[in-house]
Amino acid sequence: MSESERKPFIKEVILENFMSYDYGRIPLRSGLNVVLGPNGAGKSSILLGISVALGQAYTERSRRLSDLVKRGKDIARVTLLLDNSPRGGKRPLPFRSDLIHLSRYIRKDGTYWFEVDFKEASKIEVTETLRGLGLNPDNMLVIMHQGLGDAFSVVTPQEKLAMVEDAVGLGDYRKSLLEAKERLEKIRAEEEEREKDLQAASAGLSRWKEQFEKYLQVKELHDKSRSLRVEEAWSKVDKLTNSVHQSEDRVSRLQEELSALRARLKERETEAEAASKDFETVLSTYSSAERQRERLRFEQQLERVLRSSQQDAGGLRQLQTAGLISDETSELQKKVDASESNVADMLSELKGTLGELIQAREKAAVDGYRVSEMEKELRKQQKQLADLREEEASLKGDASILGGRPNEVRQLLDVQAELRVTELRIKELGDVPADAEAIYRDYKARIESLSARITELRSNKNATLREVSERFSVWKRELEALVIDLSKRYMDVLSMVGATGRVSLSNPDDPTTAGLEILVSFRGDQLVPLDAYVQSGGERSSAVTALLLALQGRVISPFRAVDEFDVHMDKLNRQLFMKSVYQLFNSDSSAQYVIITPVEPDVYDPNANYIMVHKVASSSKAGVAEKVAQR
Repeated sequence: MSESERKPFIKEVILENFMSYDYGRIPLRSGLNVVLGPNGAGKSSILLGISVALGQAYTERSRRLSDLVKRGKDIARVTLLLDNSPRGGKRPLPFRSDLIHLSRYIRKDGTYWFEVDFKEASKIEVTETLRGLGLNPDNMLVIMHQGLGDAFSVVTPQEKLAMVEDAVGLGDYRKSLLEAKERLEKIRAEEEEREKDLQAASAGLSRWKEQFEKYLQVKELHDKSRSLRVEEAWSKVDKLTNSVHQSEDRVSRLQEELSALRARLKERETEAEAASKDFETVLSTYSSAERQRERLRFEQQLERVLRSSQQDAGGLRQLQTAGLISDETSELQKKVDASESNVADMLSELKGTLGELIQAREKAAVDGYRVSEMEKELRKQQKQLADLREEEASLKGDASILGGRPNEVRQLLDVQAELRVTELRIKELGDVPADAEAIYRDYKARIESLSARITELRSNKNATLREVSERFSVWKRELEALVIDLSKRYMDVLSMVGATGRVSLSNPDDPTTAGLEILVSFRGDQLVPLDAYVQSGGERSSAVTALLLALQGRVISPFRAVDEFDVHMDKLNRQLFMKSVYQLFNSDSSAQYVIITPVEPDVYDPNANYIMVHKVASSSKAGVAEKVAQR
């Protein structure tokens, strides 16, 4: 690779309110970056910040996301400046910019979000984009946090193999193989199901053939029954229509009779009104005659009183002169008698007019009552007529739904008699499913479809079997070649510390159970599997570090990191491994590697980028060491 194309994938890490950092900017270079500093200074926070920004699904030591926010702060942000300038004419990431800002924000409540170039992005968008480069932050062979070396030694061989495949870019081989095997199993399962379905469909066809033949017989009778029911419905309409006509006639007759009765009532009321006026006239005359009679009686009484009070003739003459008494007592008596006679005559006439008035009013009341009763009857008949018309309309609607009016509609009893005979014949044939024809034909169509599908599945099965075989051969060939090369490299690296080892495949003929066995020996003993309970901490560190170094030529991720790989090593082994690391990344600076160590190296490389981390008050600070003195 030319010097111009030796570019770091991560140019800079910016930590804000993240763990022990208030604000820190850590520049990284291509090749090897070594982070130095005492324990607790904040070295591991840099790698954890990188992993979190890359979308790591878990955190070191199972920290909660909220624990990553610096105490006393509400939100933290980690930003990676990614160099996206072309390499070999192609940009690493599918963006047009040369520099990409990838940020992850974390709130104290544990919520988070991502931003790419200051635009919000989903986690899956970030992780899937990076996975296209082979950069999987959850793969400890790509990013190994503090303590994960021991964790790697206890994972199953299957998990180890999956990590190696993912790191070197062979994961798609197994994935495509397993997808093909899964398709094959699905095809086989479907073929078995379809054959069972075919047997069931054939049995069903035999059962439904008898039903279908009976259905054809019943169908004709049902058609006839439907036709008769249509005729029955219209016959009911005709019957009700006759009732409507009869009701209309009754209403019409009542209306005529009521009209005549109302006219006669009007005459009665006129006669009663005339009789009332006559009575009032006679009553008025009678009242006047009575008043006249009473006046005359009063005058006659007064005269008697006056006459009895005057004993001499002179006094009587004075009263007569004054006009208080008459000259002739017989004249006043005549008037009284005449008035009495007139009152008697008027009383007789009054009784006669009163009788006529009572008789006229009685006749009007009788006719009024008859009008009222006839009006009630008319309303009753009109209500019945309205109900009949409504029922007629309803029956017509029901009949129209059943079918159009036949050309000939017989009497209802005749239609119902034939309908009973038809339904009796249907009942004799027994119950036949209405969808017997559809089911019978469906079985036939299903048998044809299943037969075609089984033929297709058998063809697909054979093709998929060949595909599985070919993909398995490719996967196994590539994997065996990888393991052979990895095992040789592994032994070469271990030989530096006087150890030996081997990498091998277990169950290589079964991709679902295949695993990676790592065997080591540090004391010239027999090779034994790498195990947390067999080797010491230093031996495990050496074995895992040797595997990481052996893998580096095959790992496809542009960025890799390991935290405190040498923490359990003795001084000599640490020096040997550091020399190997320097040689590896001096020969291939296209990859970017971060090593974190609390121990100041005994051997320095002028081509490496050394980053010193220290604690200032309550905050971590990181800076590039411009010059590191050689011991």
